[in-house]
Amino acid sequence: MDSNPPTHSTAISGDLPIRSGKPMEPSTSAKIENGPSQESSGPCKSVRIEEVPEDDPAKPRAKVSEPQTKLDDEIALRAGEIMATTAKKSRRQKPKSKRGQGKPTGFEEYCADGPLTPEEHEETRQLYDPRIQEALTRFQWKRRMENDRRAIFFKYLQYGGVDASQNYGTGVSPKELKQMSNDEARQARSQTMIPRDRQKQEVNFEEVVRGFLSCYYANHYNPDSQESIKLATGTIRNLLTYLLFHDVCPEYKDNIIKARQICDIASVELWKNVQLIQQGPGSFNQSCSLLFGGRYHGSGEETNDWVPAQSWADRNLTPDAARKVVKFAIAGIASHGQASRFQELATKGELSAKQIPDIDGFEVISVSKPEADVRDFYHGFAPDLPIVGKIKARSFLNPAKPEIDMSPKERKAWQEGKGPEYDFEFFLEEDLLQHCYPGLRIASAIWEINCGVYYFDEIISAYPSFHLVLANDLMLRWKTPKEIVGEKPNVLDAQAEDVPLPEPEDHEDDEEKKLDDITEAVKAALRASGLDKEAENVGKG
Repeated sequence: MDSNPPTHSTAISGDLPIRSGKPMEPSTSAKIENGPSQESSGPCKSVRIEEVPEDDPAKPRAKVSEPQTKLDDEIALRAGEIMATTAKKSRRQKPKSKRGQGKPTGFEEYCADGPLTPEEHEETRQLYDPRIQEALTRFQWKRRMENDRRAIFFKYLQYGGVDASQNYGTGVSPKELKQMSNDEARQARSQTMIPRDRQKQEVNFEEVVRGFLSCYYANHYNPDSQESIKLATGTIRNLLTYLLFHDVCPEYKDNIIKARQICDIASVELWKNVQLIQQGPGSFNQSCSLLFGGRYHGSGEETNDWVPAQSWADRNLTPDAARKVVKFAIAGIASHGQASRFQELATKGELSAKQIPDIDGFEVISVSKPEADVRDFYHGFAPDLPIVGKIKARSFLNPAKPEIDMSPKERKAWQEGKGPEYDFEFFLEEDLLQHCYPGLRIASAIWEINCGVYYFDEIISAYPSFHLVLANDLMLRWKTPKEIVGEKPNVLDAQAEDVPLPEPEDHEDDEEKKLDDITEAVKAALRASGLDKEAENVGKG
């Protein structure tokens, strides 16, 4: 603040209308305030200002502002106070693991690339026409990926034949990155490359997405939440949308659109599969397995045997409770012939079951929810039991598993379509029916009760309707063999291939010869000194 005493300004705001004529002399008080202290030369004369009419409202009033120097001083003073306050605030930096969180990533649900100008469109056509390599580089530059999303993205590219390992020269510091041009920075940050030996392979976006999501992702990542599934499908779909938007490969436009549709289907079906595996196989199927044979057989007895993880939810399921579940399900939803046969065999104590051989599971054809009469039956006679519906299915052979050992005659018959095929009708609880859909494939052992009722055992795995087995997952760790030249033969490899090894050189003769030469030299030195007797004893005993 200024140490000088404040001065009072004589500026008057607004118009002061005064009669025209001789200018009015300033009063003594005004002179004392505005000018240096001087004695008045004459007596003070009072000045009378006569009343004047009010101003015309239509006439604009002139505004008399404060002196510019005073405004400048106040502005400078205020700026100094703001700078001092800002300097006192300590800026706390976030840790590296937290930096960048919450910023846009480009993978948001409603995120889309902005429109292209004609010049940008022509530039992208020139860049992307040769191959997809430039598109992958620019996609990585435009998107911000967290660790989980980045792992899925690169694994998907590797599954499709793209080399996603660290490129030479990509380890640049942020300081070096700022000094590069945009093109140089994009190339430095890119971690993808299409090898020359793979550029002539077949390109099929739809099949790669089907194989990756239905087999590799489901088996290796084992997703347990809907968010993780949407993360994977959303990342792949975002890349496919980028390729369509920038017209990278117009000859595969229809194929890319189908691949995007697979991503939409996968986000729904994969989550249903996870819930079905966690909650299956259901009370009816587990009760049949406990009573007649299967993975849960004997799990209701008090033993110390290992129990499957799925059965812990029904750990207290006793044989009596299992019989109740089976009886009411067959009485309520089975056909008349099945129910009569079951009653007859149960009375005789001849109920039994056998496993269906040479199949890996079943594929769902249709799902039938419980009808009104079935609901009334359960509500009236067994309100404590879950209501049961039906699914129709056919046998399924998993192409990812090794072929069944069979004779050449049987193999030829199977190849001609004469292999065994089965049609099934399973009973399943209503809360599990909501996770079933046509095309669902379940890998599980299937059993048939001698009354004509089928049940399936523990659910090993579930595959979506777009299930496709490719050899791409076997090629992820493939390394091209190279010829080894100039290396010594390995003893173990030579023994395995029955290759004779070269015989080792015998160095014992050379050592004996050197020892004899030394002995003779010592004897000669002793004889020269006249010690013949001592020379004869050299080399003895």
